Amino acid sequence: MSLLPSLDIGPFLAGTAGRAAFLDALRHACHGPGFFYLTGHGVPVAQTDAVLEVSRRFFQLPAAAKLEIENIHSPHFRGYTRLGQEITRGSADLREQIDISDERPPRTLGPDDPPYLRLDGPNQWPRPVPELRGAVLGYMARLGGLSRLLVRAFAESLGLPADHFDRSFAHEPRSHLKLIRYLAPAGEHPAAHDQGVGAHKDGGFVTFVLQDDVRSRTGDGRRPASPGLQVADGAGGWLDATPRPGSFIVNVGEMFELATRGYYRATVHRVVSPPPGHERLSVAFFFGPRLSATLEPVPLPAELAREIGDPPPPDPDNPIFAQHGENTLKSWLRSHPEVARRYYADVEPPKGHP
Repeated sequence: MSLLPSLDIGPFLAGTAGRAAFLDALRHACHGPGFFYLTGHGVPVAQTDAVLEVSRRFFQLPAAAKLEIENIHSPHFRGYTRLGQEITRGSADLREQIDISDERPPRTLGPDDPPYLRLDGPNQWPRPVPELRGAVLGYMARLGGLSRLLVRAFAESLGLPADHFDRSFAHEPRSHLKLIRYLAPAGEHPAAHDQGVGAHKDGGFVTFVLQDDVRSRTGDGRRPASPGLQVADGAGGWLDATPRPGSFIVNVGEMFELATRGYYRATVHRVVSPPPGHERLSVAFFFGPRLSATLEPVPLPAELAREIGDPPPPDPDNPIFAQHGENTLKSWLRSHPEVARRYYADVEPPKGHP
């Protein structure tokens, strides 16, 4: 694997002659690298630019203003995370970010309700950038609609009816967005620590990543060559998933890998920090079924099932659950230990929790 494929979803959305070719390319991309560039999606450049612009305005605020919405105030893991406070595989990520999910009221839970239902609730919004709320919620709605169509394409690409996954996604599908700023190591982090995000697989169903180019923090416009998002190439190396105008990077999550018995692959990836004096913005959108959904193994056609190799041994440090809420809560408890200690001290960590 030397390049990530680029897929044009336009013919599928329009129902034109290239529809079958897109589904074939989608199957090869998800069975192969598990990552691809997506074009022809119809999301206006003005909308993606607006999300990046309000993100930039937020991250330029003084620290005190950003900390007004720090996620330690939210039992739903929403709000601002300061640099180095999100953990991947036991190490600190050099990013600051805002986590935003579907705007829903918090649930009133009984003693027998599963703890993952605590994840539903309101977001925290920054008062100094009131435009951020409208820009982000509009963007999430747009990508949510695109995700539903892509989920149907996934089903057809596997030889299944287009509505195969509809039951899991019809009621309260879960959307989550991260507005992220990657920075170079500073302060207590050594210069060699360039973990923007540590090597991992996404925990959900499908992810869309909007990337900005590296920018000088002094405003002089210099953009040095620098790796950012990287995808494991299967041979011990990494592929650079460089930004392409008008494209999203799309990848399969570990729940979808589990549902397809490994036919579609959730590939390990990471983000390398930008060089000193520079920053990189990214917007990651995660789409999955309702929290209470359990994804059963899909009935693959015989010719596809024959292509499934032997399953890898389970990762003792990363159990994967078919129940979406359980798998989602697992990820949050690991990545945000301070929030977990404050609001989930009564929840027993899943087996394999470090």
